[in-house]
Amino acid sequence: MKDKFTITISDIRGSKHYTLNQIIKKIIFYVVISILFLILSGAIYIAFLNGEVKNLAEKKDELQRGLDEKIAYYEVIQGKIADIEAIIGITPEDENISHETRLESINLTTIQQSILLQLLPNGAVITHKGVSAGFGTRDHPIYEKTEFHKGIDFRAPLKTQVFAPAAGIVEFAGMQDSAGYGSLVIIDHGFGFKTYYAHLDSSMVVKYGKFVKKGEHIANSGNTGLSTGPHLHYEIRFLGRPLNPMNFINWNNNNFSEIFEKEKGVQWDSLLEMASILLANKQNQQ
Repeated sequence: MKDKFTITISDIRGSKHYTLNQIIKKIIFYVVISILFLILSGAIYIAFLNGEVKNLAEKKDELQRGLDEKIAYYEVIQGKIADIEAIIGITPEDENISHETRLESINLTTIQQSILLQLLPNGAVITHKGVSAGFGTRDHPIYEKTEFHKGIDFRAPLKTQVFAPAAGIVEFAGMQDSAGYGSLVIIDHGFGFKTYYAHLDSSMVVKYGKFVKKGEHIANSGNTGLSTGPHLHYEIRFLGRPLNPMNFINWNNNNFSEIFEKEKGVQWDSLLEMASILLANKQNQQ
């Protein structure tokens, strides 16, 4: 009987005896031990996963704090730049009258105006389906906090062609995730003007150092970087300071002088004076 053991089950109708071999006893024992081991292992693994989730949450909070600090630092730098611009006279309030007087004294021919409009950003850069975010203060769609939006967001299907608003040289063409721009193209048009095109399709149309002319295909719209949907983020900057792109999109030969009133932060008098001399010399040489 050493290899057997008996199980007795009793109820109101009496008792029943079941005899089992020791081998079956061992099997049951090992099954019970295995189940307990699995339960214990599962509990330990769940505890490990909870710890990993907690660590990831802490890292995410740390990264967010670092990003917020960088954004705050960037805004401080932008403020200092604005102060320096005011000091060196980029937007001198006390000279507005003399600037207007000088602007009136500078007469560009229709041909010279057309040439200038080939050199300075103007006109539409994309066929779009409306503006999803304008220039100025707004609530950030991802960070959910108030910020200054430095450009205009145009809704557009993926891979919609983007065109240069003026002649220039490609200063940057690549990924810029640190600022949330994603795939980004920057064009330097000279005269202190640069244009930015963000959240583009990752396939680059132009490369760094390429010279482009007004109306040339430079990129395709996309959904890269900090983006909630396919669109083009378009900026115009003068000496690093963002300007309202819509004023330049609506700028043409028919309303050539209106830009001088809408964007008084640009020293138009000296710019036009220099441009008129250069254009006149070029025409004389021809």
